[in-house]
Amino acid sequence: MRNSYYSQSNVPNWLKWSFGIICLIFILGSIYSVFLYKTIQKNKFAGFAETEEQVLRETELTVIDDIHRFHGEDTFHILFGTTKEGKIKIIFVPLQDNDKAFTVIDESEIIQKESILNQWHNQCQGCELIKIRPAMIESEPLWEVTYIDKSRRYTFDYLSMYDGSRYEQLRFKQMYD
Repeated sequence: MRNSYYSQSNVPNWLKWSFGIICLIFILGSIYSVFLYKTIQKNKFAGFAETEEQVLRETELTVIDDIHRFHGEDTFHILFGTTKEGKIKIIFVPLQDNDKAFTVIDESEIIQKESILNQWHNQCQGCELIKIRPAMIESEPLWEVTYIDKSRRYTFDYLSMYDGSRYEQLRFKQMYD
């Protein structure tokens, strides 16, 4: 005679099924999250190689030092590069309108990123800097300074590359803590 203590489970069937379904949902959600992350990362850098080739072919740049994307009303690839003479240039390549010409700026004509950083730091003590990157809004080359201000608002400050004057500022207040 078998011992019934070892052959019967004290766990109800509905609990076993519920646990199995929850595990399956968690595994599928994890797989989907990884797939989504990889797709987003792939799209984030999409077109960089083609833009680099085009800029090297159509401008005086010989080396591309950095490239990133800016999304505003229009989308741009923004490249930092060097010419044969060693001059650093910033190239704004519009992505929506292929007929629109590149905007090329000589780094010696603009306020340097470090100067913008110092100006921002003097004006916003106690703020937390996220990043400073170039931007283009309505054909105006700008520095986009992203930070969290003293009131814990996520802030985008757009400053002219030529004189450091404020072009636009956006602040987002967190609704829930």
